[in-house]
Amino acid sequence: MPVIKASEFHKRVRKFRDLARREPVTVTRHGRAYVVLLAAEVYQRLRQIEQRATRAMAVADLPPETAEAIRSADLSHLPAD
Repeated sequence: MPVIKASEFHKRVRKFRDLARREPVTVTRHGRAYVVLLAAEVYQRLRQIEQRATRAMAVADLPPETAEAIRSADLSHLPAD
């Protein structure tokens, strides 16, 4: 992933916008990552993943094989508390 200074980004925004369609571009400010420019499609995919990962489901709504895998999972390696 390319890393560029904010001042360089301002000078050549069109170039980095086009590059971001192919791969994320990190823009730094004072030597630290400030923003990441990425394609809209990648952003939408990340948002969908985030929404799915934070949505709770009732056990009754799970596919039967998933519910059974959870019921039969060996959790003995986990702490009791």
